[in-house]
Amino acid sequence: MQWEGWIAAVALALLAGIGAGWWFALRALRENFNLRLRRAVEGTRQQHLATADKLRAAQAATQTELERLRTSVHRQISVATAEPRAAAARFEDRLRMAYAELDRLRQQLNGPAPNAKSEHSDGFALTQPWDGLMLGSTGRN
Repeated sequence: MQWEGWIAAVALALLAGIGAGWWFALRALRENFNLRLRRAVEGTRQQHLATADKLRAAQAATQTELERLRTSVHRQISVATAEPRAAAARFEDRLRMAYAELDRLRQQLNGPAPNAKSEHSDGFALTQPWDGLMLGSTGRN
């Protein structure tokens, strides 16, 4: 019996040793895992903070550029509309000179007009009433 007690005690001691070893191994592995997890979380957090700082800087630069464009939009619009306006004014001047030249040439060719009408500057064409243009009309139908 004595051997059986020793064998049981050794088996129990072995099982206790295995259990304690298992517990210490799991504890060490868990601590190692937690340490690696904390490092990974801290690294990821630092990356996110750096990315957020870069995005904030880019947003600030973009906001500054937007404000600059907003302040210069009126100047750009006036510059953009000044050229067509100037071209239209040049065209109107050339058109006036051409009409003046046509009037001068007509006057040279036909002589002075007997019914010299006053020059209209309202932009509408000089017209006659319709009744006066019909042939043989008495003015009344």
